[in-house]
Amino acid sequence: MNNNKIIRYLLFITFFLIFYLYSGFLSALQNIKIIVKVDNSIITSEDINFESNYLTALNKDLNKLKKEEVYEIAKVSLIKEKIKRNEIEKYIDIQNLDNDELINDIIKDIYKRLGFESNSEFKSYLDTFELSLIEVKEKLNIEMLWNQLIAGKYKNRINIDEDKIRKKIQKEKINYQNIIEYDLSEIIFSAKNTKELNFKTTEIKNTIDNTSFETAANRFSISDTANFGGNIGKVNENQLSKIIKDELKNIDINDYTDPISIGNSFLIIKINKKDVINLELDENEMVKRMIGIERKRQYENFSLIYYNKIKLNSQIDEL
Repeated sequence: MNNNKIIRYLLFITFFLIFYLYSGFLSALQNIKIIVKVDNSIITSEDINFESNYLTALNKDLNKLKKEEVYEIAKVSLIKEKIKRNEIEKYIDIQNLDNDELINDIIKDIYKRLGFESNSEFKSYLDTFELSLIEVKEKLNIEMLWNQLIAGKYKNRINIDEDKIRKKIQKEKINYQNIIEYDLSEIIFSAKNTKELNFKTTEIKNTIDNTSFETAANRFSISDTANFGGNIGKVNENQLSKIIKDELKNIDINDYTDPISIGNSFLIIKINKKDVINLELDENEMVKRMIGIERKRQYENFSLIYYNKIKLNSQIDEL
């Protein structure tokens, strides 16, 4: 074979490969559809499939649902994320931030909840859902930046009466000896009237009974814990309000409460585990802990209020 023939042959092979790859690329593009537009951001069918894998990795009970149901949960989750991201980017340059240390702490908490002992185990687990640790970190970064944004906007509106907390500790003789420590999950939802409250409560309970509490949290909860199946983690009884503490006393492990009114929303709580613990804390340490709990509660409330506000001002078009 002379040089001209070799060159023509190589050109033919090159052309064929380019054509083949380009055809495959076009075919893949044709299968990707724009599903939702949130202001100037788009959500594609591929985005929703990725979100479905992400949510299922965090909550295996989603496998009990039909694909169409998981698809809808993922779509709602992504709309919420896009609204938050668009708002964050008005104030913060997301690309130039280095939050690895904080994100790694959150990652560790997640894989511990899922029953893994190391980062490498978690990475292998994510591989089965076609997810990478970098992609998970990017999603967690949005939630973390959102919380930072809320903290910055509302820090001057946090109202905590330290003297009142101290008097409560003294009056009720609060201590951390032989106290109950709960591992809890939550579903927070809103309802405009009694009819809507009854309807949503029935839907939530049916989902819990037919699949799991975690799936119901994914589907219905407006809390930031929704993507994690509503898991709050460990909370001791002194960290809870009286009404919640009383409700928990009436249910057993793996049971859940009826809706509890909390401001403009409603709360359903499930007990995952329950233990009796002893902590050696003086009064000042108790005050500090309870201030931290109250501050977190107020920030969470402001987070819901602010999100609902910007959602109303966002243009959401399902295509």
